[in-house]
Amino acid sequence: MTGSTGTAVGLDPFFSAVRRVIILFAFFAGAAVFVMIGVTVLDVGLRIFRSGIVGAYDIVRMAGAVAVSCALPYVTAVKGHIAIEFFYQKFGRRGRVILDSLFRLVALCLFGFLVYRNFLYGFSLMASGQVMPTLKVPVFWIPFVIGANFALVCAVTLYHLLNPGKEMIKP
Repeated sequence: MTGSTGTAVGLDPFFSAVRRVIILFAFFAGAAVFVMIGVTVLDVGLRIFRSGIVGAYDIVRMAGAVAVSCALPYVTAVKGHIAIEFFYQKFGRRGRVILDSLFRLVALCLFGFLVYRNFLYGFSLMASGQVMPTLKVPVFWIPFVIGANFALVCAVTLYHLLNPGKEMIKP
């Protein structure tokens, strides 16, 4: 029995929740880009008056990590990544489905490993008390954000494995 999205009925609420979190994180990615733009423009503009924003580099680094990691699940969900068309053209429909499934299984393993390693790294940063050089802001949360977004990529990849040829989110 399948639901409206074609997945098993029991998974529909899970994937629906994942979609909402992905959209929320996409907004965080956009906000982080605006922060990077705003801080950079203000910092450069204030340098005309021999002033600047203390910690601008730290802020842009943190916002950059948030922007890239929070955008990744959305791009994956709308299938916005570049496919290697050379390989896909060599196969028929069945071969493309098999190849796509194989790539997705590899991606699921890779991103699953990256989730694990990012959380380990975040806990080690928390234990060591590492902070940003200028602002002295703790940095342990950055690998946690990245790891959480990699976990979302795993969920999207699982969706794509269960629903070949479908986007999880329509762009």
